[in-house]
Amino acid sequence: MRFAFVLLTLISMAMSASADDGADLAPLARNTLAAAVDALAARDMPGGVAHVDRMERASLYETERPPVYADIFLAAWTATGEERFRALFLEVADLCVAMKQPEGGYARKAWVKQVGAEETRQDRMTFRNSRSLTAVEVILKAYDLTGEKRYLDSALNTAEFTLAAQHPEGVWHSDYPAPERSYLELPMLNDLVTISSVRELMLIYRYTNDPRYLDAIRRTGQWFVDWQLEEPTPGWAQHYGWDRRPAWGRRFEPPSACSAPSIEAIDVLIDIHLLTGDERYLAPISAAVAWLDRARTGENEWARFYELKTGRPVYAAVDAAPWLRYTRDEGLYKGYAQWGSWPFERRRARWERLQEIGREALIAEESAPQTEDQPRALVERDAEWMRATCSPGGTLIGFTEDPGKPLTMRMNVLRAARWLAAAAAIAAE
Repeated sequence: MRFAFVLLTLISMAMSASADDGADLAPLARNTLAAAVDALAARDMPGGVAHVDRMERASLYETERPPVYADIFLAAWTATGEERFRALFLEVADLCVAMKQPEGGYARKAWVKQVGAEETRQDRMTFRNSRSLTAVEVILKAYDLTGEKRYLDSALNTAEFTLAAQHPEGVWHSDYPAPERSYLELPMLNDLVTISSVRELMLIYRYTNDPRYLDAIRRTGQWFVDWQLEEPTPGWAQHYGWDRRPAWGRRFEPPSACSAPSIEAIDVLIDIHLLTGDERYLAPISAAVAWLDRARTGENEWARFYELKTGRPVYAAVDAAPWLRYTRDEGLYKGYAQWGSWPFERRRARWERLQEIGREALIAEESAPQTEDQPRALVERDAEWMRATCSPGGTLIGFTEDPGKPLTMRMNVLRAARWLAAAAAIAAE
Protein backbone atom coordinates (compact mmCIF):
# COMPACT_ATOMS: atom_id res chain seq x y z
CA MET A 1 0.00 0.00 0.00
CA ARG A 2 2.95 2.34 0.72
CA PHE A 3 4.14 1.86 -2.88
CA ALA A 4 0.68 2.71 -4.19
CA PHE A 5 0.59 5.84 -2.00
CA VAL A 6 4.01 7.01 -3.16
CA LEU A 7 3.11 6.36 -6.80
CA LEU A 8 -0.16 8.20 -6.36
CA THR A 9 1.72 11.18 -4.90
CA LEU A 10 4.17 11.21 -7.80
CA ILE A 11 1.34 11.06 -10.29
CA SER A 12 -0.45 13.94 -8.56
CA MET A 13 2.76 15.99 -8.70
CA ALA A 14 3.17 15.16 -12.38
CA MET A 15 -0.41 16.17 -12.96
CA SER A 16 0.08 19.59 -11.41
CA ALA A 17 3.34 20.07 -13.33
CA SER A 18 1.74 19.25 -16.67
CA ALA A 19 -1.65 20.85 -16.21
CA ASP A 20 -0.59 24.09 -17.87
CA ASP A 21 0.56 22.83 -21.25
CA GLY A 22 -0.28 19.09 -21.33
CA ALA A 23 3.22 18.20 -22.53
CA ASP A 24 3.55 15.36 -20.04
CA LEU A 25 0.04 13.97 -20.47
CA ALA A 26 1.14 10.75 -22.19
CA PRO A 27 3.68 9.73 -19.47
CA LEU A 28 1.15 10.72 -16.83
CA ALA A 29 -1.57 8.64 -18.49
CA ARG A 30 0.76 5.67 -18.85
CA ASN A 31 1.81 5.77 -15.19
CA THR A 32 -1.75 6.27 -13.99
CA LEU A 33 -3.04 3.36 -16.03
CA ALA A 34 -0.26 1.11 -14.76
CA ALA A 35 -0.94 2.05 -11.14
CA ALA A 36 -4.66 1.38 -11.51
CA VAL A 37 -4.15 -2.03 -13.09
CA ASP A 38 -1.50 -2.94 -10.51
CA ALA A 39 -4.00 -2.13 -7.76
CA LEU A 40 -6.66 -4.28 -9.41
CA ALA A 41 -4.25 -7.20 -9.78
CA ALA A 42 -3.05 -6.89 -6.18
CA ARG A 43 -6.64 -7.07 -4.95
CA ASP A 44 -8.11 -9.71 -7.26
CA MET A 45 -5.06 -11.77 -8.31
CA PRO A 46 -2.76 -11.90 -5.29
CA GLY A 47 0.50 -13.55 -6.21
CA GLY A 48 -0.42 -13.26 -9.89
CA VAL A 49 -2.67 -16.33 -9.74
CA ALA A 50 -5.97 -16.14 -11.62
CA HIS A 51 -8.79 -17.30 -9.37
CA VAL A 52 -12.42 -16.64 -10.26
CA ASP A 53 -13.55 -16.21 -6.66
CA ARG A 54 -11.05 -13.36 -6.30
CA MET A 55 -12.31 -11.56 -9.39
CA GLU A 56 -14.86 -9.42 -7.64
CA ARG A 57 -17.93 -7.80 -9.14
CA ALA A 58 -16.91 -8.18 -12.78
CA SER A 59 -20.16 -9.98 -13.49
CA LEU A 60 -22.95 -11.97 -11.92
CA TYR A 61 -21.59 -15.18 -13.42
CA GLU A 62 -18.21 -16.68 -12.65
CA THR A 63 -17.43 -17.78 -16.18
CA GLU A 64 -18.02 -14.24 -17.46
CA ARG A 65 -15.39 -12.73 -15.17
CA PRO A 66 -12.02 -13.84 -16.64
CA PRO A 67 -12.48 -12.22 -20.10
CA VAL A 68 -13.09 -8.86 -18.41
CA TYR A 69 -9.75 -9.11 -16.62
CA ALA A 70 -8.03 -10.41 -19.74
CA ASP A 71 -9.08 -7.29 -21.67
CA ILE A 72 -7.76 -5.04 -18.90
CA PHE A 73 -4.37 -6.74 -18.65
CA LEU A 74 -3.86 -7.00 -22.40
CA ALA A 75 -4.72 -3.33 -22.89
CA ALA A 76 -2.38 -2.38 -20.04
CA TRP A 77 0.46 -4.37 -21.61
CA THR A 78 -0.16 -2.82 -25.03
CA ALA A 79 -0.26 0.69 -23.57
CA THR A 80 2.73 0.42 -21.23
CA GLY A 81 4.91 -2.40 -22.54
CA GLU A 82 5.22 -3.70 -18.96
CA GLU A 83 5.80 -7.47 -19.10
CA ARG A 84 3.96 -8.09 -15.83
CA PHE A 85 0.68 -7.21 -17.56
CA ARG A 86 1.43 -9.66 -20.35
CA ALA A 87 2.06 -12.35 -17.74
CA LEU A 88 -1.22 -11.53 -15.97
CA PHE A 89 -3.10 -11.73 -19.27
CA LEU A 90 -1.65 -15.17 -20.00
CA GLU A 91 -2.55 -16.30 -16.48
CA VAL A 92 -6.18 -15.39 -17.16
CA ALA A 93 -6.02 -17.07 -20.58
CA ASP A 94 -4.84 -20.23 -18.82
CA LEU A 95 -7.81 -19.96 -16.48
CA CYS A 96 -10.14 -19.74 -19.49
CA VAL A 97 -8.57 -22.96 -20.79
CA ALA A 98 -8.89 -24.63 -17.40
CA MET A 99 -12.58 -23.71 -17.00
CA LYS A 100 -13.52 -25.42 -20.25
CA GLN A 101 -15.53 -28.56 -19.63
CA PRO A 102 -14.41 -31.90 -21.11
CA GLU A 103 -17.10 -31.63 -23.81
CA GLY A 104 -15.60 -28.32 -24.91
CA GLY A 105 -18.24 -25.87 -23.68
CA TYR A 106 -18.44 -23.43 -20.79
CA ALA A 107 -20.75 -23.74 -17.81
CA ARG A 108 -22.86 -21.23 -15.96
CA LYS A 109 -20.39 -21.59 -13.09
CA ALA A 110 -16.66 -22.26 -13.22
CA TRP A 111 -15.48 -25.77 -13.98
CA VAL A 112 -12.33 -25.05 -11.95
CA LYS A 113 -11.75 -22.18 -9.58
CA GLN A 114 -8.14 -21.42 -10.43
CA VAL A 115 -5.30 -22.50 -12.68
CA GLY A 116 -3.98 -25.88 -11.59
CA ALA A 117 -6.81 -26.55 -9.14
CA GLU A 118 -8.08 -30.08 -8.69
CA GLU A 119 -11.60 -29.00 -7.76
CA THR A 120 -14.20 -29.61 -10.45
CA ARG A 121 -17.96 -29.22 -10.48
CA GLN A 122 -20.44 -30.21 -13.15
CA ASP A 123 -22.93 -27.63 -14.31
CA ARG A 124 -24.99 -27.13 -17.45
CA MET A 125 -23.05 -25.62 -20.31
CA THR A 126 -24.54 -22.51 -21.82
CA PHE A 127 -24.07 -19.99 -24.63
CA ARG A 128 -25.80 -17.18 -22.72
CA ASN A 129 -24.12 -13.80 -22.47
CA SER A 130 -21.43 -14.86 -24.97
CA ARG A 131 -19.70 -17.07 -22.39
CA SER A 132 -18.18 -19.40 -24.97
CA LEU A 133 -17.26 -16.68 -27.47
CA THR A 134 -15.51 -14.39 -24.98
CA ALA A 135 -13.44 -17.25 -23.55
CA VAL A 136 -12.41 -18.36 -27.04
CA GLU A 137 -11.46 -14.78 -27.95
CA VAL A 138 -9.13 -14.60 -24.94
CA ILE A 139 -7.57 -17.97 -25.72
CA LEU A 140 -6.96 -17.10 -29.37
CA LYS A 141 -5.35 -13.80 -28.37
CA ALA A 142 -3.01 -15.84 -26.17
CA TYR A 143 -2.26 -18.06 -29.17
CA ASP A 144 -1.53 -15.02 -31.35
CA LEU A 145 0.74 -13.65 -28.63
CA THR A 146 2.69 -16.80 -27.87
CA GLY A 147 2.25 -19.17 -30.82
CA GLU A 148 1.63 -21.97 -28.31
CA LYS A 149 -0.49 -24.64 -29.98
CA ARG A 150 -2.23 -25.61 -26.75
CA TYR A 151 -4.23 -22.39 -26.94
CA LEU A 152 -5.36 -23.06 -30.49
CA ASP A 153 -6.23 -26.65 -29.57
CA SER A 154 -8.40 -25.43 -26.70
CA ALA A 155 -10.27 -22.97 -28.93
CA LEU A 156 -10.82 -25.66 -31.57
CA ASN A 157 -12.18 -28.04 -28.94
CA THR A 158 -14.74 -25.42 -27.93
CA ALA A 159 -15.62 -24.71 -31.56
CA GLU A 160 -16.29 -28.41 -32.13
CA PHE A 161 -18.74 -28.39 -29.24
CA THR A 162 -20.41 -25.25 -30.60
CA LEU A 163 -20.67 -26.82 -34.03
CA ALA A 164 -22.18 -30.01 -32.64
CA ALA A 165 -24.68 -28.02 -30.54
CA GLN A 166 -26.07 -26.16 -33.55
CA HIS A 167 -29.56 -27.23 -34.62
CA PRO A 168 -29.67 -28.41 -38.26
CA GLU A 169 -31.64 -25.27 -39.19
CA GLY A 170 -28.76 -23.10 -37.96
CA VAL A 171 -29.87 -21.91 -34.52
CA TRP A 172 -28.81 -22.65 -30.94
CA HIS A 173 -30.72 -22.98 -27.70
CA SER A 174 -29.37 -21.80 -24.39
CA ASP A 175 -28.27 -24.67 -22.16
CA TYR A 176 -26.72 -28.10 -22.75
CA PRO A 177 -28.20 -30.35 -21.59
CA ALA A 178 -31.37 -28.26 -21.40
CA PRO A 179 -34.08 -29.08 -18.86
CA GLU A 180 -37.03 -30.70 -20.59
CA ARG A 181 -40.15 -28.60 -21.19
CA SER A 182 -38.18 -25.44 -20.50
CA TYR A 183 -37.62 -22.32 -22.60
CA LEU A 184 -33.90 -23.16 -22.29
CA GLU A 185 -34.36 -25.79 -25.02
CA LEU A 186 -36.00 -23.35 -27.49
CA PRO A 187 -34.26 -21.50 -30.35
CA MET A 188 -32.93 -18.36 -28.69
CA LEU A 189 -31.65 -14.93 -29.63
CA ASN A 190 -31.94 -13.59 -26.09
CA ASP A 191 -28.60 -12.97 -24.32
CA LEU A 192 -26.84 -13.28 -27.70
CA VAL A 193 -27.15 -17.08 -27.63
CA THR A 194 -27.32 -17.66 -31.39
CA ILE A 195 -25.48 -14.49 -32.43
CA SER A 196 -22.44 -15.11 -30.21
CA SER A 197 -22.34 -18.76 -31.27
CA VAL A 198 -22.21 -17.98 -34.98
CA ARG A 199 -19.63 -15.26 -34.32
CA GLU A 200 -17.49 -17.85 -32.57
CA LEU A 201 -17.63 -20.06 -35.66
CA MET A 202 -16.79 -17.08 -37.87
CA LEU A 203 -13.74 -16.39 -35.70
CA ILE A 204 -12.60 -20.01 -35.82
CA TYR A 205 -13.13 -20.15 -39.57
CA ARG A 206 -10.57 -17.36 -40.00
CA TYR A 207 -8.01 -19.56 -38.27
CA THR A 208 -8.86 -22.83 -40.01
CA ASN A 209 -10.70 -22.28 -43.32
CA ASP A 210 -12.57 -25.44 -42.38
CA PRO A 211 -15.61 -25.67 -44.71
CA ARG A 212 -17.71 -27.23 -41.94
CA TYR A 213 -17.68 -23.92 -40.10
CA LEU A 214 -18.60 -22.02 -43.25
CA ASP A 215 -21.54 -24.36 -43.86
CA ALA A 216 -22.73 -23.80 -40.29
CA ILE A 217 -22.41 -20.02 -40.69
CA ARG A 218 -24.49 -20.16 -43.86
CA ARG A 219 -27.18 -22.17 -42.07
CA THR A 220 -27.41 -19.49 -39.40
CA GLY A 221 -27.72 -16.77 -42.02
CA GLN A 222 -30.53 -18.69 -43.70
CA TRP A 223 -32.24 -19.17 -40.33
CA PHE A 224 -32.42 -15.41 -39.88
CA VAL A 225 -33.88 -15.07 -43.37
CA ASP A 226 -36.48 -17.79 -42.86
CA TRP A 227 -37.54 -16.88 -39.32
CA GLN A 228 -37.93 -13.12 -39.73
CA LEU A 229 -41.29 -11.96 -38.43
CA GLU A 230 -44.01 -10.49 -40.63
CA GLU A 231 -45.26 -6.91 -40.77
CA PRO A 232 -45.96 -4.80 -38.80
CA THR A 233 -42.93 -6.02 -36.79
CA PRO A 234 -40.46 -7.54 -39.31
CA GLY A 235 -37.69 -8.12 -36.79
CA TRP A 236 -37.00 -11.21 -34.70
CA ALA A 237 -38.19 -12.60 -31.37
CA GLN A 238 -36.11 -13.47 -28.30
CA HIS A 239 -37.38 -17.04 -28.19
CA TYR A 240 -39.09 -19.25 -30.76
CA GLY A 241 -41.00 -22.48 -30.68
CA TRP A 242 -40.02 -25.09 -33.22
CA ASP A 243 -43.15 -24.05 -35.15
CA ARG A 244 -41.23 -20.81 -36.01
CA ARG A 245 -43.58 -18.71 -33.91
CA PRO A 246 -42.40 -16.48 -31.05
CA ALA A 247 -42.63 -18.25 -27.70
CA TRP A 248 -42.63 -17.38 -24.02
CA GLY A 249 -39.28 -17.27 -22.27
CA ARG A 250 -39.47 -16.39 -18.61
CA ARG A 251 -42.79 -15.01 -17.41
CA PHE A 252 -41.66 -11.44 -18.12
CA GLU A 253 -40.53 -12.36 -21.67
CA PRO A 254 -43.68 -12.64 -23.79
CA PRO A 255 -43.96 -13.94 -27.37
CA SER A 256 -43.24 -10.74 -29.26
CA ALA A 257 -40.96 -8.93 -31.64
CA CYS A 258 -37.87 -7.82 -29.75
CA SER A 259 -35.79 -4.76 -30.57
CA ALA A 260 -32.38 -5.56 -29.04
CA PRO A 261 -31.71 -8.92 -30.76
CA SER A 262 -33.18 -7.56 -34.01
CA ILE A 263 -30.57 -4.79 -34.01
CA GLU A 264 -27.79 -7.34 -33.45
CA ALA A 265 -29.27 -9.57 -36.18
CA ILE A 266 -28.79 -6.77 -38.72
CA ASP A 267 -25.09 -6.60 -37.91
CA VAL A 268 -24.48 -10.34 -38.01
CA LEU A 269 -26.32 -10.67 -41.33
CA ILE A 270 -24.04 -8.02 -42.80
CA ASP A 271 -21.01 -9.93 -41.49
CA ILE A 272 -22.23 -13.21 -42.97
CA HIS A 273 -22.72 -11.45 -46.32
CA LEU A 274 -19.22 -9.94 -46.15
CA LEU A 275 -17.78 -13.39 -45.42
CA THR A 276 -19.71 -15.33 -48.06
CA GLY A 277 -20.59 -12.75 -50.72
CA ASP A 278 -24.14 -14.12 -50.77
CA GLU A 279 -26.75 -11.39 -51.28
CA ARG A 280 -29.62 -13.46 -49.87
CA TYR A 281 -28.52 -12.77 -46.30
CA LEU A 282 -29.22 -9.07 -46.85
CA ALA A 283 -32.86 -9.63 -47.80
CA PRO A 284 -34.36 -9.11 -44.31
CA ILE A 285 -32.42 -5.97 -43.43
CA SER A 286 -34.35 -3.16 -45.15
CA ALA A 287 -37.67 -4.11 -43.56
CA ALA A 288 -36.04 -4.62 -40.14
CA VAL A 289 -34.33 -1.22 -40.29
CA ALA A 290 -37.57 0.51 -41.31
CA TRP A 291 -39.49 -1.16 -38.47
CA LEU A 292 -36.88 -0.27 -35.84
CA ASP A 293 -36.82 3.31 -37.06
CA ARG A 294 -40.56 3.74 -36.58
CA ALA A 295 -40.68 1.64 -33.38
CA ARG A 296 -38.77 4.20 -31.31
CA THR A 297 -40.23 5.13 -27.95
CA GLY A 298 -37.83 8.08 -27.63
CA GLU A 299 -35.10 9.85 -29.58
CA ASN A 300 -32.71 6.95 -29.09
CA GLU A 301 -34.87 4.52 -27.16
CA TRP A 302 -36.89 1.38 -27.82
CA ALA A 303 -39.12 -0.87 -25.84
CA ARG A 304 -37.77 -4.39 -25.67
CA PHE A 305 -41.05 -6.05 -26.63
CA TYR A 306 -43.60 -5.22 -29.36
CA GLU A 307 -46.99 -6.80 -29.86
CA LEU A 308 -46.96 -8.90 -33.03
CA LYS A 309 -50.35 -7.95 -34.50
CA THR A 310 -50.37 -4.24 -33.66
CA GLY A 311 -46.70 -3.28 -33.34
CA ARG A 312 -47.42 -1.51 -30.05
CA PRO A 313 -44.73 -1.66 -27.32
CA VAL A 314 -45.69 -3.91 -24.42
CA TYR A 315 -44.30 -4.16 -20.91
CA ALA A 316 -44.38 -7.01 -18.41
CA ALA A 317 -46.05 -6.47 -15.05
CA VAL A 318 -44.96 -8.14 -11.82
CA ASP A 319 -47.96 -10.16 -10.74
CA ALA A 320 -50.94 -8.10 -11.84
CA ALA A 321 -53.47 -9.27 -14.40
CA PRO A 322 -53.06 -8.87 -17.26
CA TRP A 323 -49.33 -9.46 -17.24
CA LEU A 324 -48.76 -7.26 -20.29
CA ARG A 325 -49.36 -3.52 -20.36
CA TYR A 326 -49.09 -0.77 -22.93
CA THR A 327 -47.86 1.93 -20.55
CA ARG A 328 -44.97 2.24 -18.13
CA ASP A 329 -47.11 2.62 -15.06
CA GLU A 330 -46.49 1.26 -11.61
CA GLY A 331 -46.32 -2.44 -11.10
CA LEU A 332 -43.96 -3.27 -13.95
CA TYR A 333 -41.29 -5.88 -13.49
CA LYS A 334 -38.18 -3.86 -12.57
CA GLY A 335 -35.41 -6.48 -12.62
CA TYR A 336 -35.11 -6.41 -16.39
CA ALA A 337 -34.35 -3.85 -19.11
CA GLN A 338 -37.82 -3.50 -20.66
CA TRP A 339 -36.69 -0.42 -22.58
CA GLY A 340 -33.37 1.11 -23.39
CA SER A 341 -30.97 2.57 -25.93
CA TRP A 342 -29.51 -0.06 -28.24
CA PRO A 343 -26.81 0.54 -30.93
CA PHE A 344 -29.28 0.90 -33.80
CA GLU A 345 -27.74 3.99 -35.40
CA ARG A 346 -24.33 2.32 -35.78
CA ARG A 347 -25.94 -0.72 -37.36
CA ARG A 348 -28.04 1.39 -39.72
CA ALA A 349 -25.01 3.49 -40.71
CA ARG A 350 -23.10 0.34 -41.56
CA TRP A 351 -26.02 -0.97 -43.62
CA GLU A 352 -26.26 2.31 -45.51
CA ARG A 353 -22.51 2.31 -46.09
CA LEU A 354 -22.69 -1.20 -47.54
CA GLN A 355 -25.44 -0.11 -49.91
CA GLU A 356 -23.45 2.96 -50.89
CA ILE A 357 -20.02 1.44 -51.64
CA GLY A 358 -20.61 -2.32 -51.95
CA ARG A 359 -19.15 -5.40 -50.31
CA GLU A 360 -15.53 -5.28 -51.47
CA ALA A 361 -15.13 -1.60 -50.66
CA LEU A 362 -16.66 -2.03 -47.20
CA ILE A 363 -14.34 -4.95 -46.44
CA ALA A 364 -11.36 -2.84 -47.50
CA GLU A 365 -12.59 0.17 -45.54
CA GLU A 366 -13.17 -1.76 -42.31
CA SER A 367 -9.85 -3.59 -42.51
CA ALA A 368 -7.76 -0.57 -43.51
CA PRO A 369 -5.19 0.84 -41.06
CA GLN A 370 -5.84 4.20 -39.53
CA THR A 371 -5.20 7.18 -41.75
CA GLU A 372 -2.72 9.82 -40.63
CA ASP A 373 -5.33 12.22 -39.31
CA GLN A 374 -7.15 9.66 -37.16
CA PRO A 375 -4.58 9.46 -34.34
CA ARG A 376 -4.44 13.25 -34.16
CA ALA A 377 -8.22 13.50 -34.08
CA LEU A 378 -8.41 10.88 -31.33
CA VAL A 379 -5.70 12.54 -29.24
CA GLU A 380 -7.34 15.91 -29.57
CA ARG A 381 -10.84 14.63 -28.91
CA ASP A 382 -9.95 12.65 -25.77
CA ALA A 383 -7.20 14.85 -24.32
CA GLU A 384 -9.49 16.54 -21.79
CA TRP A 385 -11.02 13.19 -20.85
CA MET A 386 -7.55 11.74 -20.31
CA ARG A 387 -6.49 14.71 -18.20
CA ALA A 388 -9.61 14.47 -16.05
CA THR A 389 -9.34 10.68 -15.80
CA CYS A 390 -5.74 10.91 -14.59
CA SER A 391 -6.36 13.77 -12.16
CA PRO A 392 -6.24 13.07 -8.41
CA GLY A 393 -10.02 12.72 -8.32
CA GLY A 394 -10.27 11.03 -11.69
CA THR A 395 -11.49 7.56 -12.53
CA LEU A 396 -8.18 5.78 -13.01
CA ILE A 397 -6.49 7.47 -10.07
CA GLY A 398 -9.45 6.43 -7.97
CA PHE A 399 -8.88 2.81 -8.95
CA THR A 400 -5.45 2.83 -7.26
CA GLU A 401 -7.24 3.16 -3.93
CA ASP A 402 -10.54 1.45 -4.71
CA PRO A 403 -10.46 -0.57 -7.97
CA GLY A 404 -14.24 -0.66 -8.08
CA LYS A 405 -16.12 -2.57 -10.73
CA PRO A 406 -13.86 -4.19 -13.35
CA LEU A 407 -16.52 -3.75 -16.04
CA THR A 408 -16.26 0.01 -15.61
CA MET A 409 -12.50 -0.18 -15.31
CA ARG A 410 -12.27 -2.15 -18.55
CA MET A 411 -14.12 0.59 -20.41
CA ASN A 412 -11.78 3.26 -19.08
CA VAL A 413 -8.58 1.26 -19.51
CA LEU A 414 -9.43 0.42 -23.13
CA ARG A 415 -10.20 4.05 -23.88
CA ALA A 416 -6.97 5.21 -22.22
CA ALA A 417 -4.98 2.56 -24.09
CA ARG A 418 -6.42 3.72 -27.43
CA TRP A 419 -5.45 7.29 -26.60
CA LEU A 420 -1.91 6.26 -25.67
CA ALA A 421 -1.53 4.28 -28.91
CA ALA A 422 -2.62 7.30 -30.93
CA ALA A 423 -0.24 9.56 -28.99
CA ALA A 424 2.62 7.13 -29.65
CA ALA A 425 1.79 7.07 -33.37
CA ILE A 426 2.01 10.86 -33.49
CA ALA A 427 5.28 10.89 -31.53
CA ALA A 428 6.79 8.39 -34.01
CA GLU A 429 6.12 10.63 -37.03
